[in-house]
Amino acid sequence: MTKPFMAELQKARKSGHPFQALIEDGAAAAALPAPTQVVQADNTEVLRAIGDLGAKLDRFLTMDAAQIDQIQVEIADISGRIKATKVEMAAIRHPLAGDDKFQQASQELSAVVSATEAATNTIMACAEELEEVVSELKSSLPEGYHNDRVNDMVDVIVRIYEACNFQDLTGQRITKVVRAMSFIEERVDAMMGLWNRREFEAMPLPPSVTKKDENLDLHGPAEATPESGNISQADIDALFG
Repeated sequence: MTKPFMAELQKARKSGHPFQALIEDGAAAAALPAPTQVVQADNTEVLRAIGDLGAKLDRFLTMDAAQIDQIQVEIADISGRIKATKVEMAAIRHPLAGDDKFQQASQELSAVVSATEAATNTIMACAEELEEVVSELKSSLPEGYHNDRVNDMVDVIVRIYEACNFQDLTGQRITKVVRAMSFIEERVDAMMGLWNRREFEAMPLPPSVTKKDENLDLHGPAEATPESGNISQADIDALFG
């Protein structure tokens, strides 16, 4: 149906048109706004996603909570082990300790090498003197029992020379131990450098490993040097010789 214009309505009203009321009703209906169409939205996917999210949250609050507790227990265990390691490191190398255990051990091992070397040289020198004496006796003795026994003495001297090779082997092995201790010392210093020095200083000092005779510290044999003024073992041996 065609919407009538206002001029046509006024003309029909003046002329008394028989369909004037119908025309006016149609114009009034055309002037009213068109009815609004209701659109139904499908919220199924949104509700399903919300349900999945809620299920995941429930699983996190139940199953994952137990895993979080286990992780916290493991972290506490690691923290305890780190503290125990710090205590052990402080016992090995305490910042306030007056003695350096690594340095002392290296010095003691070096002293062992020096002492065994000196003792080996003395033994070999004595064996050389015995060899000269045995050679003189052998040349002055006739063939027989006594000459054979002198030859046996020569064999014994050769075995003494062979046994003196221990000094080279022990010296090499002790040198390896000293190098290993130096490597450990460097690693300990590096690890302690990662933490706060004051934390180690607050730890108790390690107990002394020095033996005591009443109130006297027993440090073992003292190294004989011109600066120390200590008497060497060679001097003592010469005194009793």
